[in-house]
Amino acid sequence: MDQLEFSPGTTVCYGLHGKCQVSSIETKQIGDELQSFYLLKVVKSPLARSNKQEPAIWLPVKSAKDRGLRLPMTREQADEALKILSSREYYFPLQEAWNTLHPRLEACMRQEGGVGLAKVFSFLHVLKKKQVVAQPEVNRLTETVEKALMRELCEATGDALRVLEARIAKGLKQKLILDQ
Repeated sequence: MDQLEFSPGTTVCYGLHGKCQVSSIETKQIGDELQSFYLLKVVKSPLARSNKQEPAIWLPVKSAKDRGLRLPMTREQADEALKILSSREYYFPLQEAWNTLHPRLEACMRQEGGVGLAKVFSFLHVLKKKQVVAQPEVNRLTETVEKALMRELCEATGDALRVLEARIAKGLKQKLILDQ
């Protein structure tokens, strides 16, 4: 059996679902093989407008890390993410087609966690500004990434959402200064 990295009760982050809690670790028979799964419960943000319960997430233990399951952002990672948001780096090529770019953005978030979220959000901000009319897919991903990133940054830094939004908006302006 695989060594379990997260035990029940651990608070984790999973992709764009954001903050979750490991409810349990369960073993299921899949074909001829026994497999262990994390049962994740999405933790609602205190700012959430809906009381709707999110469905549970069943995540195979042996591929959980590759799929982006990780611990929440630390203060040091939050500081690094904030630096990324105010740097002039785009991190991804603006000319790349969305169908090849989108999987690369998702892979960055899975592999780099909160720092990857910052890189992707930073890039999407520039991409939206450079497009005459932003593609609906870009808008949707930007909104989802922004929510996940802001929540993690608020929790990691202890700063209020408005304070972080103002700081990030100021930093993101730096990305486009050279182009004007």
